[in-house]
Amino acid sequence: MSPDNRKHRGPGPRDHLLFTEELIKIMSQAAKDYCWLLDRNYTAKAALKLVGDHYKLRERQRTALDRVCQPQELVARVAAGELYMPEELKNQPIIIDGFNLLIILEAVLSGAPVFKGRDGLIRDISGIHGSYRKISETPKAIELTATFFKQYHAGTVLWVFDKPVSNSGRLAQLVKEIGRNNNISWETKLADQTDNKVAEANQIVISSDSQILARSKQWFNLISFLLNNKTIKSIWLIDIWKY
Repeated sequence: MSPDNRKHRGPGPRDHLLFTEELIKIMSQAAKDYCWLLDRNYTAKAALKLVGDHYKLRERQRTALDRVCQPQELVARVAAGELYMPEELKNQPIIIDGFNLLIILEAVLSGAPVFKGRDGLIRDISGIHGSYRKISETPKAIELTATFFKQYHAGTVLWVFDKPVSNSGRLAQLVKEIGRNNNISWETKLADQTDNKVAEANQIVISSDSQILARSKQWFNLISFLLNNKTIKSIWLIDIWKY
């Protein structure tokens, strides 16, 4: 699996200009307006255009806004299944939304901005668009995950990757290899409908997709835990809700 040409998922070339403190404060007000519309059943597409145009937001700012804003009804459904203590994972079966977890961790490790959602979940503003390539931070992201599950003595761990995404099979093999090297027993699976496979599983879910988590029985916010506990030392975390 050859690395991405950029070697890092990394920040966009203008992110340092798009996400200054002054502009984040503007995005904070935009988020309040966007959520107000979502709470009143406006479609996300129409509401985002209305708010984005009003505040003159650029494309990546709009993407960030869309990732961090959810209707309150969805936030409440997500919150209902959250486990707050990692000790609750001991001897419990785990299922991981593979691309979702890895891409966000890769973004964090490569210095890209990540954003705290209304639901408390961390999200990036990149995407794989049907094709995935390993980058320099991929092994580290997998190793961090292995270390966490070893430390808290999780039970069986299953990574699920989207089968239609190119290179998913190679990534699944890399996950297995790193697991063996770290003396952790986990499995990987390729699925045509990963969202349904993860959401409907009778296992504790690891994902930052609110649509999946709203349908899950139990889930754990792994990325927030890693960031809050300084497992990753240098991060660019943007919390527009603090303003």
